[in-house]
Amino acid sequence: MLIYKYMPTVRFFTNFKIRFTPPGDLNDPLELVPKICLRDPDNYARAITARNLEPAIMRYQIEHPYVPQEKVRALLTSAAQQLEGSMDPQEKEREHFNSFMRVTNQNVGVLSLTTDPSSAPMWAHYADTYRGLAVGFDSDSNFFRPNKGEPENCGELVPVDYTNTPPVVFVDAGTLVPPKELFFTKAECWGYEKESRVIKFLPQAQEVIEVPNGLPIHLFEVPPDAIKEVIFGFRMSPEDRATVEAALANRAPHVALKKIEFVPNVGLQVMDC
Repeated sequence: MLIYKYMPTVRFFTNFKIRFTPPGDLNDPLELVPKICLRDPDNYARAITARNLEPAIMRYQIEHPYVPQEKVRALLTSAAQQLEGSMDPQEKEREHFNSFMRVTNQNVGVLSLTTDPSSAPMWAHYADTYRGLAVGFDSDSNFFRPNKGEPENCGELVPVDYTNTPPVVFVDAGTLVPPKELFFTKAECWGYEKESRVIKFLPQAQEVIEVPNGLPIHLFEVPPDAIKEVIFGFRMSPEDRATVEAALANRAPHVALKKIEFVPNVGLQVMDC
């Protein structure tokens, strides 16, 4: 099966590297933004202090060997109780949310693709109003398979689920494990995109381009044999088309060249060049 990526420029064909985009740079600001809730807000603080009290007592005794054990226990137990009384569950949820988004933007990149190569909205929005192109990839390529050493949920091509119910991430005492659906869910208004996506662990990128006052651009190499089809927009310049054709002739001569055309009384059609 072919899976398509709309592109506004021909940059991809200069190096056959494609960007995996962190949530903070996606066009939908609600992407990968969960609702974070403490699973047991009434007992969250107590669970935190209970988990950490004994290790804290041991560390204190190692660092202060001449302080009586009873005094150490009383001192740290009192501090734990004060912490329990002062902890605000809503503030703790905000802290977890900010930490989650910071870590996610540093580590998670998204490549959005579609099964629909003739979507008028996507040609307009993502292919520079038909000046760009759509690249058809082989969904069975190893490029869409997890690599050794990748974290869970990375590397696999997964259809997006469209729902207006945001994923909920429940936080236990000191533990936040995002559910898989968080990475593969979008609001129903985006359903026309018919999206499937792959996420990658950004530290494994082959190239990183720093952006002043912005998030870095992480590029991953695409094997030429994963590319099966290129569809030119009908407004693409002759110079851009020549750039693509030269790159394909050099590195991927097997790729089929097509074009998107508007056919009266029919609509957009993908046609052979």
